[in-house]
Amino acid sequence: MSRLKIIYIVSLVILGVLIAFTVFRPMAVGREYSEVQRAQLLEAENEYIVEFDIINHEGEDKNYTINVLIDGKQYNESVLIPNGRMFTYIHHIYPDSVTEGDVRIAIYKEGEATPFEEATYYLK
Repeated sequence: MSRLKIIYIVSLVILGVLIAFTVFRPMAVGREYSEVQRAQLLEAENEYIVEFDIINHEGEDKNYTINVLIDGKQYNESVLIPNGRMFTYIHHIYPDSVTEGDVRIAIYKEGEATPFEEATYYLK
């Protein structure tokens, strides 16, 4: 076999290994996480509605704390989400309770000081 064919075959094998690691490695590692999906702010006739889903992929049941801050007034809710399950959070905001229009949302996992998800909405 010529030297050029050996180099060509080795480079194809290396390329195949790199592609396999790129495709399969992220799926195998790091499956323990939480995520927020479908975050949305809806405007109804006489209110605003904040809605999002929290999905637990932590490998165990996990407690979450949701902090909503509207013009300096704080609302908290704690929820236990079983592993592999989803929780839909809905918060109603009435226009007469909003003066500045800033709505800040932070979602914390139990035992962590920094939120894993944050969002800010400006209503006015």
